Amino acid sequence: MAQTTWLTPSTNLAMPFLAMLAAAFTAGRHAPGRRAALALFGLCLAQEWAGPIAVNGDPVWDALFVSLALWAVWLLGRSARARFDLALAEQARRDAEQERAAQIRAAVTAERHAVARDLHDTVAHAVTLMVLQATGTRLIAHKDPEAAVTALAAIENAGRQAMEDLRAMLHVLRQEADRSDSPPPSLEQLAALVEAARAGGVDAALDTSALTAELPRPLAVTAYRTVQEGLTNAARHAPGAPVRITLRTTPGQLTITVTNGPPGPGRLSPTTGSGTGLAGLRERVTALAGALSAGPQLDGGYTLTATLPRSNA
Repeated sequence: MAQTTWLTPSTNLAMPFLAMLAAAFTAGRHAPGRRAALALFGLCLAQEWAGPIAVNGDPVWDALFVSLALWAVWLLGRSARARFDLALAEQARRDAEQERAAQIRAAVTAERHAVARDLHDTVAHAVTLMVLQATGTRLIAHKDPEAAVTALAAIENAGRQAMEDLRAMLHVLRQEADRSDSPPPSLEQLAALVEAARAGGVDAALDTSALTAELPRPLAVTAYRTVQEGLTNAARHAPGAPVRITLRTTPGQLTITVTNGPPGPGRLSPTTGSGTGLAGLRERVTALAGALSAGPQLDGGYTLTATLPRSNA
């Protein structure tokens, strides 16, 4: 292009002219704004005004025509770049919308799992005790009517408590409120939970003497659910067995242990569960960077232990 433009008359520049048009389009299409304008200016100046006009003495109208052609093709290149940038922006917008939709779906799924876990923790404990109490009441009703009446009262109280828990949870869901607005379970509520299980016929004992500080909300909620799950499993799988619950804190962690013995002699056959209780509890513990262990003991009993770091609460 340099040789033919500077040394050859413009009447013989058909091929270099096409090359100049391609260069102008390329500058408009691929270069950013200021660099694209400088490229067009340099192309017109070097290829026409400083070349054919100054060296070859070509007519000014020829230079004007070539410059106008270069400018028109450059505008086509800028238009193509604008359409490309618009397509990129639209694709980025669609990708962002898809990502937000995926995040919303993940949040909804996590919320559903949390609601299902809370429903299980709230209902399974009460229903398990009610089923066992009702079965025991049926067996002793004709022998000991007074004991049967007492057991029926315990069933009624457990049902009322379950209904209150369900109403509270449904109220939170309807109002779309944050669960953190509700007060965390306290030691008094934990003691009431154990007392309700004891009233339902579970030989349960709670030891919180090793707690050295007030529990933060995440630890308090997880501790409550751990004890609740342990009592439910003991009542379901080891009826008549004593249950010992211990909570203790150290400078770095909280440990909750629920241990029950083997089923008592002559008791009803253990009932089976869905297995979702321990799975949901493990999710709770793992979310706090803790560890959960559950397994049978040599004497035929069962131990559930949750260890939670206090620094992550």
